[in-house]
Amino acid sequence: MISLNALIALAFFPVTVIWAGIGDLTTMKIPNRLVLTMLAGYVILAPYAGFSMSQIALSLAGASMVFFVAFGAFAKGWMGGGDVKLMAVAALWLGLPQLVAFLLFTCVSGAVLTLVLMEIRSRPLAKAVLGCDWAWRLHSRETGVPYGMAIAMGSLIAFASSPWMALR
Repeated sequence: MISLNALIALAFFPVTVIWAGIGDLTTMKIPNRLVLTMLAGYVILAPYAGFSMSQIALSLAGASMVFFVAFGAFAKGWMGGGDVKLMAVAALWLGLPQLVAFLLFTCVSGAVLTLVLMEIRSRPLAKAVLGCDWAWRLHSRETGVPYGMAIAMGSLIAFASSPWMALR
């Protein structure tokens, strides 16, 4: 039987990362409080899940690497600040062994998302979404790509093979 702590841990990350992705898609923002909630969730749940201090330290090292590389992309104007923070906290949750898979899945998801947005933006906006501010914003060619959605997709795919799944 699965423990309550394991159940909470298995649900917490997917729910929060999906929330971040949908929020970025609809508002083009990833709130700091959501990223901090994800960070606090890891700090609380990782020890309860039985992760060793060395596993936690390696996850922190991987997350730090992701943060500094992504911050460089932010400095160049290639990514938003919320995307950088979300990528780093997702890398923390996924751990160093899943880091390459996470980055690869995120890149592929981002490429697909970008191609879909390019196609959508090349067509007139459907009448069904005329009253939706977020749809207008997303349809605008001046709006960037809500990369939080790609980060969420890459995170969820990588999460399926993460040490968290061994808690079941």
